[in-house]
Order: sequence, then structure tokens, then C-alpha cells
Amino acid sequence: MRRLLDRLELLGQAQSMKSFLPARPIALCSFLLAGVTVQTAFGDWQKDETSVAWRDGTSVVWRFSFDPNKGKTFFDPVSIKGATFTNFKPEDHPWHYGLWFSWKYINHANYWEEDRKSGKAEGVTSWNAPSIETKADGSALIKLNVIYTHPTGRVDMAESRVLNISAPKADGSYTIDWRADFKAGKEGAVLDRTPMPGEPKGAVNGGYAGLGLRMAAPPLTFSAVCSTGAVSQFVNDRARPFASAAAFNFGKGGADAGGIAIFSDPANAGENAPWYIVNSKDMRFVCAAILAPKIKTLKADEEMKLHYRIAISPKAWTVDALNGLSKE
Repeated sequence: MRRLLDRLELLGQAQSMKSFLPARPIALCSFLLAGVTVQTAFGDWQKDETSVAWRDGTSVVWRFSFDPNKGKTFFDPVSIKGATFTNFKPEDHPWHYGLWFSWKYINHANYWEEDRKSGKAEGVTSWNAPSIETKADGSALIKLNVIYTHPTGRVDMAESRVLNISAPKADGSYTIDWRADFKAGKEGAVLDRTPMPGEPKGAVNGGYAGLGLRMAAPPLTFSAVCSTGAVSQFVNDRARPFASAAAFNFGKGGADAGGIAIFSDPANAGENAPWYIVNSKDMRFVCAAILAPKIKTLKADEEMKLHYRIAISPKAWTVDALNGLSKE
């Protein structure tokens, strides 16, 4: 893993991979500031009561929203050099929040889909005001606690989430290190999803749950690649590769607009993790489909940890690049 961190620095695909190592204590400060802009030599911070954003000139590079009136916390936009890779609450799936995390079912309650009129899901995802540390170089550390509440009012899952966003490099590349520690409630937690194709009542869209990315629509062009090879075969607009990493490249006007890659820590689901990718004329979407192989049941107070690295690059990702970073 140490070689992986060193290679990322050399290839310029990420600022730092050090948080794959055990986390060290760090002093944090909280804020509730309305309309504050903090300028630095590298860019500027925009902070208000419900979000924090890093801006390069007039362009927002990334924004993290923790608005309690929204159904989830999320990143939108996620961009580089003026190219935005996320798609926030599109009409077809208004519960898609750009880059976000959501379980599908916990103890048979739906946390993913939201009512189109009320904007509420059956299961309630809520969170505390995050603790946020920002630095002048454009890096940030965000900590928050998330609670998953069953419609009966019972807390079925608690989560401690840490988001470590690196300072952008000279080429604009940066990473989002996403770490989540879950603990089941007193009744335990059955983590479920829409049945997979081939299972009883299986559906073509089965298997999704967890970290999700709804991606930019045309006119940006799109292609997908995994550490196991290019993703070119989509059955019913779906692909389900197993790989340590998946990446999505975009183009504009015939030119390379960069790409976004997601690396799955081997501790999540082994060396070749499951992915669910949709590429249709209406939707570009990927899920790190941790539950696709099988439903997961946690006993009372049982813990589970997930760790992902999202890497944003001004250049298209290649199979070799992903292999070089994820196989060492």
C-alpha cells in the first residue's frame, strides 16, 4: 500500500493517499458561518450554514452540502478545470445527489428513493452539524455522525464519517478520501437491495446500494474503464464488472475533459470489488455495489467499515494507470 501512495504522487493523479494508513488524531474546529469567503494564494473558500466549497477563480471545484433539509449529504459539483462530472437531482431520479452515500434497504425500510412530492424517504437519514477544518492550500477534513432511523422511530444504524479532501495539485487534480464506520442498532441491521438478475424476483437494475455517483449528461462524451479492462459491454445499458477501481472519462468538443476514478479499499470487498454502471442516453451512473454479491446482516452493535478514494484528474484514466495504482 505504501508503494501505491508513492505512485499516486509520482503520477499526479492524487495529492495524497496517506489516509489509507491508520488515521491519526487531528484538531478540528466547527463553524456555522453565513456567507463567508476566505481567500488564499491558491483559491478561496466559500462557507455558509449548510455547505463548504473550494473555488478556483470564479469556478467551484467542489462543494460539500450538509443541508438538513436535504435527504442526504453530498458533493456537487465535483469538477476540474471547468469540467463538472456530477449531476445533481436530475428529473428522472431526483434522489440522485451527485456524489453521495445511501443504503437501499435497512431492515426492509427504503432509504434510497424519495417521494417526489415530499422529498422524504421511508427510512430517515439524518446527521449532526459536521466538524470542518479547512486549510489555505485547499485541503479540508470533514467529520460528521449519521443516523439511520426506521419508520417506527427505531435507530437501526449509526455511522461515523470522515471525508479528507486533498489540496489540488498544480494540474488541478485532487482526491476525496471517504471513510465510514457503521454500527448496527440494538435490533441489528439487514442491509438489502433490489434483487439481482438471476435471483428470485431479480431485476435488471438490481444490486445497487452504497457510494453512488450520478454523472454529467451530454454534451460531454463518456467512457468507462476498470482496472480489469475497458468497460464496453453494457447489457440493457448496464455493466457489472469486478475490479479494484473504476474510472469514468469525459470529453468536450473532441478534447479530453478529464475523469473521475473510485478506488475500493481491499478491506471493503476484496481485491476485485463489485460495481454497477449504467450508461444510457438518459443516465450515467455508478455505484460501488457492496451488497450486489449478497445481502449483509449485522448483529446488534456489530460494526462494519468502508473506505473509498475518489480521484479527480484533468487527464483520462487508463487501464494501466488504474492497475498501477490499485494492484500494488
